[in-house]
Amino acid sequence: MTHRTVLMLAAMIAMTWPTAVQGQRSEPQVKVVQTVGCVELRNDDVAAWWLTRAADPTETRARVFNENQVEEAKEEALGSREFQLVGVAEFLDAESLLSFGDRAQFTTADQVNATNQLREGHTVLVKGLLIEAGAVARINLLAVVGLADGCG
Repeated sequence: MTHRTVLMLAAMIAMTWPTAVQGQRSEPQVKVVQTVGCVELRNDDVAAWWLTRAADPTETRARVFNENQVEEAKEEALGSREFQLVGVAEFLDAESLLSFGDRAQFTTADQVNATNQLREGHTVLVKGLLIEAGAVARINLLAVVGLADGCG
């Protein structure tokens, strides 16, 4: 093949590739969602954080919350859903983060990056990956914003 033929063939493949690949794509296995609910800490075999009285989650983009989203969430009614929360360490207070798993082995108190937004008994707005496989629905947290000190 000549150099020109190779270039033309490459250009044709490049123009048709997105269409060919698009037909093979499937829906993501998990969706980024947001919802409001009440934070609950349950102690069974291990400490587990839950979002109870949660509203039905809505699909959203994986970005930080803006001021309008937070204000709208303050008006949203609580619901009857329940989600186990995973990936909680960064949203606890500094002391809790350091006691979480092996964090204290590689993080010191002056290096802790904890938001302290995930507090038991508080109403929060969460964003995360919705995992509905298995018996318990879970949200792997990406962001947490406290909305109220109580849950009522």
